[in-house]
Amino acid sequence: MGETYLNQARVLAAEGKLGEAMLLLEAVIESGKETAGIAKLLASFSLRIKEVRAFQNWCHEALRMDPNDLEVYQMLEDYFRHVGRDFEADEVREVAESISRRG
Repeated sequence: MGETYLNQARVLAAEGKLGEAMLLLEAVIESGKETAGIAKLLASFSLRIKEVRAFQNWCHEALRMDPNDLEVYQMLEDYFRHVGRDFEADEVREVAESISRRG
């Protein structure tokens, strides 16, 4: 079920309807069907519209639901590296590497 919403949101975003895509995903969350995948996609969309705080919040929500999701750590590391916050990027990478080693 969650994949259907994710696919619909991706199609809307590809059509240039990013706001509609975000509203769709937020409605899904409000209905109690929140998933880490939805939070990750909202994080990605938030960064596209330069809503950095929302990006970070959605990343943290995704990690709350799935603390071993290495993709979220990569998203955070890439963002921190891009804005010159290398210390934070290194911290995120270390956590991800630790999780990866645990398997």
